[in-house]
Amino acid sequence: MKMTKSIANVLLLIAAAFWGSGFVVTKIALDANVSAGFVNFSRGFLFVVLVLMFFYKKIFKMTLKDFKIGLIAGLLNFGGFITQTIGVQYTTPSNNAFISATYVVIIPFLAWAIYQKKLPVKSFVSIAFCLLGMTILTGILNKALTINIGDVYSFICALFYAGSIVYLGYGARTTDFSIVAFMLGVVQAIGGLAFFFFVEEGQLTNINWSVAIVPLLYMGIICSFVGQTVQVLAQKHTSATTAGLIMMLEGAFGSIFSVAFGFESFTVQLVVGGILIMLSIILMEVDFKQMLVKNKQQLRKQ
Repeated sequence: MKMTKSIANVLLLIAAAFWGSGFVVTKIALDANVSAGFVNFSRGFLFVVLVLMFFYKKIFKMTLKDFKIGLIAGLLNFGGFITQTIGVQYTTPSNNAFISATYVVIIPFLAWAIYQKKLPVKSFVSIAFCLLGMTILTGILNKALTINIGDVYSFICALFYAGSIVYLGYGARTTDFSIVAFMLGVVQAIGGLAFFFFVEEGQLTNINWSVAIVPLLYMGIICSFVGQTVQVLAQKHTSATTAGLIMMLEGAFGSIFSVAFGFESFTVQLVVGGILIMLSIILMEVDFKQMLVKNKQQLRKQ
């Protein structure tokens, strides 16, 4: 079957749904007494095994330069994963999903600070929408300015993810995806294992394995390997803007699954805060100048 733009967009929507479900699945694993470190170790380990199975020829050709690039990307990515996993222990999957997704708003500022990329004016409008949405979503103003530690971890996660994407976008373009993916998994597995032993003191006895095993397999196979592979495959057949807009629905899917599985109730605060954050992300993703140019060209043709 030929890959069309429509099919590619549907595949990206499926990938976003997989990632959104990951917030709830992670919460289920944590509630079964699986620690944040072990969650990341198992997810990274499964990802490495599957990437090796399908892309071993390219991975075995890895150069020292590829290794260094993958290592830096992996450390940034692991920082995002571990803080996101810790964050969801102390906040709702919806808050974790929406606040983590604000990395899209942070990216232009990091690109400007590190690589001197021009900062668009819309960035400031977007960050205003984002901050307002986070204020409503987290309920900070209703709690006498007390901040949920889980929401703080979720925002730190967004900073790490933004750093990872900026680095991959501007500093790692020459390295093959399969090698980067392999290194992301390796660092996540090793980092998760180190965190598990040295920070969490390696406790496995309290884990409810009958509940935990399916979420752990789901995160490694579906959320990491399938989601990432589908994204890379589909992005080649659609526009970057369209891909970005579809993938940012990860936060919305996270909220839908969270309500559906009973982790939180459907509230006006959740809807309004989520919508404002989504608007801020859309504002960052859409190239309004390009849209105006295309509209003018179409009008001239008519």
